[in-house]
Amino acid sequence: MGLRVMRIIARLNIGGPARHVVLLNEGLERQGYDTLLVHGQVREGEASLEHLVVEGGLATVKVSTLGRRIDPLDDACSFWKLLRLVFHEKPDVVHTHTAKAGALGRVAALVFNLTRRRERRCVVVHTFHGHVLTGYFPEPVNMFVRQVERWLAVVTDRIITISSAQQKDIVDTFNIAPASRTTMVPLGLSLAPLLNLLNPLNPLNSSSLLSSTTISLRRELGIGERDFVVGYVGRLVPIKDLPTLVRGFAIAAREVPNSWLLIAGDGPERPALEALSAELGTRPRVRFIGWTEALPALYATMDVCALTSLNEGTPVAIIEAMAAARAVVATAVGGVPDVVRDGETGLLIPHGEPSALAAAVIRLSNAELRQRLGARAREDVGQRFAGERLVADVAALYADLLRQRTEEAVRRPATETPPARSG
Repeated sequence: MGLRVMRIIARLNIGGPARHVVLLNEGLERQGYDTLLVHGQVREGEASLEHLVVEGGLATVKVSTLGRRIDPLDDACSFWKLLRLVFHEKPDVVHTHTAKAGALGRVAALVFNLTRRRERRCVVVHTFHGHVLTGYFPEPVNMFVRQVERWLAVVTDRIITISSAQQKDIVDTFNIAPASRTTMVPLGLSLAPLLNLLNPLNPLNSSSLLSSTTISLRRELGIGERDFVVGYVGRLVPIKDLPTLVRGFAIAAREVPNSWLLIAGDGPERPALEALSAELGTRPRVRFIGWTEALPALYATMDVCALTSLNEGTPVAIIEAMAAARAVVATAVGGVPDVVRDGETGLLIPHGEPSALAAAVIRLSNAELRQRLGARAREDVGQRFAGERLVADVAALYADLLRQRTEEAVRRPATETPPARSG
């Protein structure tokens, strides 16, 4: 039996964290690790990626009370279930992802470790996929959340950040953990289907590439093949500041004929966004298509992929669009500048400024500029965000932390009294 890894995430909804943890567990299984993925319940109205764990043949446990929202009763039940799982599995590594799972999972690991000899304790790792330290709550709540994260960092062997900007937030801006306890590991994604998507503006002599005209969604959406499409992929929630996208598109549409806005995803903001586009007179040119996993077809439909978030970790949709050789425009927040190099692989704009978005979209209506940015973007992300690189990085980190655990156990004085319960 290989080293045992228990990975805990709040839910497997459509998005980067879910794809990330599934890819990690699949890759580590191939390297001989014994992995268990513990996940919570996808909320009503969210699209699920739980089928990926079935298709990958992964060992999983579903904790139905575990979710993203704070609920004292459900959270207490979830903690008890996680605690029982940790004691039953006795993992070598407990690796948590996302804020709620990170809090409950790390406390459960702490209780387990307090009952074990040093050499039999689990290594505790947490990955920040973005963070809720600012932008989500009123400032008094933000201060409380930051203090909780500082305490959790004390009982965490290593914190993984997914971008250098995020690491700066964790270490310097919010003082969550010292640099010595953090490691930057960029996201890894399964990008092959998108890297093999043919850029219609730059036909390549390769029969293995897909023709975008055969897989585009344009015909079924009533969009002409020569029309100009700006797309968004993700949750329709306040932190994404989609009113700025809708307003910016309305400004750009006055200058760019036959332009469309394609919004893929869902969430509580959808009715307000539909009403806003109607108010601005662009509703006939806006398509809300909900969630889809047909990513090659989705990105083949777009000319430009836009992101107007107020806060981001590492935006998966932007990476996917770049892999598909699509031009991107995004707000320069969080980890976005670590992904997009302004003027080289995409365009960066200030957040909350519809006019800035409109100006960038109008610039990108130039096909030659889109082709140049898209080609550079594909080459860049294909190298930096490969899934194989992610698995190798995380496996190396586990090995280093487990080695440190063994060395610390050897250095422990022989007279130290072990816990009464040794497991």
